[in-house]
Amino acid sequence: MSAIEAISQLVLWERQARSRGLNEELAACYWPDGTVTTSWSSGNARDTFIGQRPVDYAPALPLVGRYAAPVVHVSGDRGYAELPSTTKHWVDLDGNVAIVESFMRLIYRVERRAGEWKISDMTAIDEADTVAPEIPGTDLHIDAALAKQQRIAYRWLAYTRIKAGGEIGSDGIGTDRPETVAPVYAKAEAWLNHK
Repeated sequence: MSAIEAISQLVLWERQARSRGLNEELAACYWPDGTVTTSWSSGNARDTFIGQRPVDYAPALPLVGRYAAPVVHVSGDRGYAELPSTTKHWVDLDGNVAIVESFMRLIYRVERRAGEWKISDMTAIDEADTVAPEIPGTDLHIDAALAKQQRIAYRWLAYTRIKAGGEIGSDGIGTDRPETVAPVYAKAEAWLNHK
């Protein structure tokens, strides 16, 4: 298997393990010092991400992900992959069930150690999201003023998290603010070139 194939399979399996709740398999995708940065988690993958979900995710409700083929860049024992991701998760929103669909670009920095590829860092770039009732026609009683206060790159992730009693910063990585995205690619390129 080529490095590109190995990295592609690694990041796709990481996503599947995550959405299926396979925590041991998910942990095996990351180096012990591997890190994660998302809208709700930042730090060591094992400490802040694996086996955990944001406050708005209900364990009894579905979480479904679909992923496009990654674009992989390799240089020696390092690489990075860009994986387009669409995730749907069902949430309780003021007594009704709603479906949040989020569109993200996941950037994985990967490294081969002792012949094995694993993830050193995964950073999520939010692009956009939508919300809809699980049962068509249900009034979700959206607080339009609160919704308009949220950034468009992750408006409904933010809205449902706030409604569930959680918090989310307005300084997250999102395509609506290119200045937050550029450093992610700069780090990936520096990583690739061992700088």
